[in-house]
Amino acid sequence: METNKLRKSVWIPKDMVDEIKRDAKARGTDFSKEVNRRLKHRDDANYPLFLAKTQTVINLCMEAVDSGDEEKIRRAQEEAKRLWVKTLTFSK
Repeated sequence: METNKLRKSVWIPKDMVDEIKRDAKARGTDFSKEVNRRLKHRDDANYPLFLAKTQTVINLCMEAVDSGDEEKIRRAQEEAKRLWVKTLTFSK
């Protein structure tokens, strides 16, 4: 075990345990890593928005690759720029 980690016992409601297990499985990770991800981002109200906007950029890029549509590339670039402006603005 890594020396910079501690094991702690906590009480977690069963429905939350089930939800964490489902999310971990969907992400292809384990329970512990999912809990740590949630703890790390617990105070970041913009985290879900960041994930959604990132997925939008990815989708636009994939559509552009499939279709060769340069307009979708431009839209992906604009979305990415807005995302980073918003991220940098809220992180101050």
